[in-house]
Amino acid sequence: MNNLSTTKLPFPVEPGHDRHPVAGWLMSAAGHSGMYVIGFGSIVVFGVAGELWGEIVGLLFFVIAIAILSFLLPTMIGLIARGRRLRALPADELLRREERAPVVLLRSFNDDDLIDPTFTTTYKVVPGRYEDRLVEALAPLGPAIALGRPEEKEPQLGAARMYVKDEYWQHAITYLMERSTVVLAVVGGTPGLWWEIEFAIQQTPVERLLFFFPYPAPPRMRRSYWRAAFFQHQIWGRFIRRRLFSSMDTERQARYKAFRERVNNLLPRPLPEALGDVRFIAFSQDGQPVLINPAKPSIWTRVMTINLNPKMDIPFKRELQPFVAKRLKQQAG
Repeated sequence: MNNLSTTKLPFPVEPGHDRHPVAGWLMSAAGHSGMYVIGFGSIVVFGVAGELWGEIVGLLFFVIAIAILSFLLPTMIGLIARGRRLRALPADELLRREERAPVVLLRSFNDDDLIDPTFTTTYKVVPGRYEDRLVEALAPLGPAIALGRPEEKEPQLGAARMYVKDEYWQHAITYLMERSTVVLAVVGGTPGLWWEIEFAIQQTPVERLLFFFPYPAPPRMRRSYWRAAFFQHQIWGRFIRRRLFSSMDTERQARYKAFRERVNNLLPRPLPEALGDVRFIAFSQDGQPVLINPAKPSIWTRVMTINLNPKMDIPFKRELQPFVAKRLKQQAG
């Protein structure tokens, strides 16, 4: 039972973002409509111009229309994403609606834009982020809550944001972690995140902890819609992912090394020296580290996408299913 739904929070919460569901739906609809209108319009223009002035002129108009679509598409995608953000529930409202204890997300603000290279995200129009997939995979356990970046006007998609002033953030995150069902940390390297991780290890039952070690894409990849779209494409993106795998995995391993050096003396049992291919670390009730075995997309998916040896592609729900099932059993018990 989530006593956060009926208890007044013992720290002041900033207003954060205003939720506008109707405006959000309209904005997303405008983005989808714009894509379809320009896409189908280019085909119509090609046909009409070809009938009136010949195929060469028609082809020229088609190329121009495609160029316009390519130029405007990031704007249309931005409208869709912004519409979703305007519909997102603030954390305090989500907690009032939910009876379950929350999943508390810890991460560096610098990692808010970490895109997920997994090709299974590409059926979505808006490029997928690690946070979105993590929240979806852990949804059976409870609503996901995270502290929001103080200056942001609209929240990122994924975990619901709670906003507090700088002087209250440690109080807020402590209060949330004490009442959580899971504390999920995307391991990074900022001082604030290290404080949160160390506090979680010291004060939270270890079986509630889950640590994720991401493959961080280069910043230029995160900031560009087209780079992100090609990076996540189920067929063409695999060449980019293979080329970048070494550098991204090196960064992932470096995050684990720093993590092990910082927290090993705080844990009941030592962490392994090497992370290997593991993406998640959990713990048994006696403090034994549990390296969650990496899962691969199904063989059918790999054949259909001509990607028989995926390295960075994470089927989050399947990989985390044993952890989720174990926590549900512990909650029921």
